[in-house]
Amino acid sequence: MRRSLGVTAAIREVIPEWSISGFELLALLGDIPLLIVTVGALFLADVTGVLRPAENEERCCSNRTMFVIATIFGGLALVVLVKAAFSALRPPETLHAVSSSEYGFPSGHTMAATVTWGALALWVPLATRRTRVVLASAFVLLVGLSRLALGVHSLVDVVAAVSFGVFFLVVMGWVPDRRAGPAFAVAIAALAVLVSGGSSRSPGTRRNG
Repeated sequence: MRRSLGVTAAIREVIPEWSISGFELLALLGDIPLLIVTVGALFLADVTGVLRPAENEERCCSNRTMFVIATIFGGLALVVLVKAAFSALRPPETLHAVSSSEYGFPSGHTMAATVTWGALALWVPLATRRTRVVLASAFVLLVGLSRLALGVHSLVDVVAAVSFGVFFLVVMGWVPDRRAGPAFAVAIAALAVLVSGGSSRSPGTRRNG
C-alpha cells in the first residue's frame, strides 16, 4: 500500500532535533497505557460521586460511565484489529526519530486518541460540550502531528486513523439508551479475531502491506 505524500519527509526536514522529546510527550496523549489510566480515573471519579446517601438505590458506577468505558475499550481493541488487518508498513526507517513497531496504517496513537478523547468529549458531562469537543480535537491534532514529526506515520495514516475513530464513535452514538453491552461485544470480538488470527498464522509467516 503506497501512502507517501511527502508530508512526513518535509516535516522531518524542518523540525529541529531538540524538539523530538517534546513530540514524544505529545504522542503520550494517544498512548494506550495512559489512556487506560485515564479510563480508570473516570471510573474512580464516578464511583466517588455516586457513593453517597440517596433515597433510591444506585449502582456503584453509572450506566453512562460504563457506556463510555465500554466504548473506549471497544475502540482500543478495534485499533489493534484494524492495524493487524492492514499490516501496512511504516515510512522508511531513515525518517524515524524513535523506535516503532513494524506496521503503520492506520496510526494507532491517533485512532486511540480519537476514540478515547472523543468518547469523553461526547458523553462525560464536564464543562460545556463545546469546550470538551475543542479540547478533544486539539489532543487528536497534537497526537497526529507528533506521529508525523517523529517520522513513524504518513499523513494518510493519520487521516485514516481519525476517520476510523470518528466512524466508530458515530456508530456507538446510535446505541439505544447508551448501553455498554454492544461496545464490550466489539472489544471481545476484536480480541477473539486477533487471537484466532495469531494462532492460525505460522511462526515464520510475515505479512507485508
